[in-house]
Amino acid sequence: MLVRESPVSPASTAFWRLAIALPFALWLGRLAFQQSRRDIGWALFAGILLGGDLICWNNAILKTSVMEATVLVMLFPIIVAAVEIGFFGRSLSPRLLMGTAVAFVGTFVIATGASRGQSSLVGDLLALAAAGFFACSLLISAQLCRRLDHRVVTVWVIIGAALTALPVGLTESAIVPHSPYGWAYLTFYGALTFGSYALYNNALANLSTTLVAVSGYGQPVIATGLALVLLGEVPSIGALLGAAIIVIGLALATIEPDAKSESTDIPSPRMRGEG
Repeated sequence: MLVRESPVSPASTAFWRLAIALPFALWLGRLAFQQSRRDIGWALFAGILLGGDLICWNNAILKTSVMEATVLVMLFPIIVAAVEIGFFGRSLSPRLLMGTAVAFVGTFVIATGASRGQSSLVGDLLALAAAGFFACSLLISAQLCRRLDHRVVTVWVIIGAALTALPVGLTESAIVPHSPYGWAYLTFYGALTFGSYALYNNALANLSTTLVAVSGYGQPVIATGLALVLLGEVPSIGALLGAAIIVIGLALATIEPDAKSESTDIPSPRMRGEG
């Protein structure tokens, strides 16, 4: 919703929300500069992937239909589960996998009811790329958050994402807001961005990566509710049905959460930082 009403262009929106979030992250993650170069490099790489996700997603929702963009980008929990099973060899509970499938069906139902705009192959590919970028960023961040202070990881992920969005934003037409309202809008967006990533990384430190990813299916439900309250957009019967299906899927996924698996793909474990 905030991307749609932003006073600046898509990549610029991504940059400013991250740049404004950074001081908050640095305040909490004061030990960020005491980490090893290897850990910082991995966290920056996760941020670069996150920046790619934001750039692709912000452009996708402006180029293709809401239905296609939403369905394609919400493939990221399925990608995460596939990587955890196929690459890391982890065993995920049947309830978690069933909940993931049910929640995705609910997302499809919501997106179908909200479809507007014309289909675009470029927009669809951008949404699919966003799903892949975010899934990879999530998997790397999860490994780091289990070994390091999640607040430290958040700092470097935000820096990497902001540095990725900046050069793309500089090529756009609307780079800087030109009114106090525009700056206030982006400041609010930045504070919200910091809170969301801080909470997300905190969850990655304590729960299985797939379970955290599946929780992302709650986004369409929350967006539907916010659209009603803030914009007066009354949800359709299909949207309400889809939201109910997602809630059922999330309930299935969280009834029996997977135990946190040990990280093995990023070596050199270190003590979790304090501060």
